[in-house]
Amino acid sequence: MRTARSIGFVVFCLVVAAAIAVPAARAQRRVPASKDARTAAQQKIDQGVLTEIYRRRGGEMRQVGIPARRGNIKIDRHGRALVDVRAAVRPALEKKVKALGGIIVTTSSAYDSIVGWVPLLTLERLAADPTVRAIERAGD
Repeated sequence: MRTARSIGFVVFCLVVAAAIAVPAARAQRRVPASKDARTAAQQKIDQGVLTEIYRRRGGEMRQVGIPARRGNIKIDRHGRALVDVRAAVRPALEKKVKALGGIIVTTSSAYDSIVGWVPLLTLERLAADPTVRAIERAGD
């Protein structure tokens, strides 16, 4: 009788362990990639802006862990977004923004900020610049 109880207890423990482990493993597979899965340049870009970039590229959002919600980003008819580039304001960086097709609206050396209309699909290249700390929606 004692052996039957021991075997029953072991079987019960195995069933409980499987009931916990299987759903946990399935949930882990469904979780989108974390922010750490993004490139260094993508991590510098505001989530709402990055969402819009990937939406315009055709839905690569799930692969880099971006939720499918839309941010309230101002975009002109040429596909440029109004963004605030957080970096030391230097002529070389201003030149790079213009070379990527951007239009600078204002700069502030005191706040390390360049606000401008920059093409969405070139923002990752701008973010890859080592002097750029962050790219956010302007006006937030």
